[in-house]
Amino acid sequence: KKTMAESVEKTEASTNGSDAQQEASIIRQVEYYFGDTNLARDKFLQEQVAKDSDGWVTLTVLLTFKRLAAITTDPEVVCKALSKSTTSPQVVEVSEDRTKVRRHPENPLPEQNEETRKEIQARTVYTKGFPTDATIEELLEYFQPFEKVVNVLMRRRPDKKDGETVHVFKGSCFVTFATQEQAQEFIAKEKVEYKETDLIRMLKADYLEKSKLEHAEEKKKKKQQQQEEEESSFSLPTGALLHVSGLGKESTIESVKATFAKLSDVAFVDYQRGEKEATVRFKAEDAAKTVFEKLEEGKVTLDGVEATARVLEGDEEKEFIAKTIKALAERRNYKKNKGGKGNKGYGKYQGKKRTATANEDEPPAKK
Repeated sequence: KKTMAESVEKTEASTNGSDAQQEASIIRQVEYYFGDTNLARDKFLQEQVAKDSDGWVTLTVLLTFKRLAAITTDPEVVCKALSKSTTSPQVVEVSEDRTKVRRHPENPLPEQNEETRKEIQARTVYTKGFPTDATIEELLEYFQPFEKVVNVLMRRRPDKKDGETVHVFKGSCFVTFATQEQAQEFIAKEKVEYKETDLIRMLKADYLEKSKLEHAEEKKKKKQQQQEEEESSFSLPTGALLHVSGLGKESTIESVKATFAKLSDVAFVDYQRGEKEATVRFKAEDAAKTVFEKLEEGKVTLDGVEATARVLEGDEEKEFIAKTIKALAERRNYKKNKGGKGNKGYGKYQGKKRTATANEDEPPAKK
């Protein structure tokens, strides 16, 4: 049976342990508010700091912050806890009258520039493997034993709930340590678990580079898939290509088209003035074969010059059709992307062969 003295001793030990835990939570929360990461982006707290010429913020205001108020609403308890902080260099200072706190003047907020951003990034670790219903309080408590975590940023994604946009935890965090060495030590640990789940850990810079490459690859695959879908949506007839050689200098797309249009409906003519060769595509299946049969030994007079025609078949035909389908798909995408923005789409094709067509079948929120 326990004696009264033993019971009192156990009660005092429990109380002391509870007080120490509360004090540690207060120190962590207030130093987070005034830390490099939060203070640099917290507009509300910046406004409060700016109201006082010496940068003091009243404890009355600070205790309206939900996370601190959840720990205590007593200003004296906050002051007592902050006086026991062993953080070096000191992050916060308590006023002599114990009614205000501020960022310690001997440890000012670093200038917010690219150099500072890179320095913070170099000691920030991407960590993934947390349940999506985890709270910031649970994560802060989890990271407390690790040396020395100064900020935990929960990564969120927008989602719809009851018709409104909410930001849902993705299960990963950016965890900032006091030094690069501490960040590297956290990554180098053989195993780090959260509730029996192994955590993925890598420097934020490495994660961003990896993510960038993955997004680029995904974009490339999506573009390729879209192009393949576009190309598959086109169906061109076979036996419809007639290659013409021996054209004279006076020939034009219009004159070539007009000549063959008398024999069958022309879809387009691939030709650039001054060249000696052209390819005519007809609309109907096997139309080129029919036209060829109407010519004497494949001879045709164009603008006073006798030219020679032949039907494109086999690999030549397949290659030309594939090239045409790809060009048509690209043109369709170009018109989709640029056509509605005042750009008529001519610039892309300057200097290219002209085509005659018969028709167009072608931060955390304030807490």
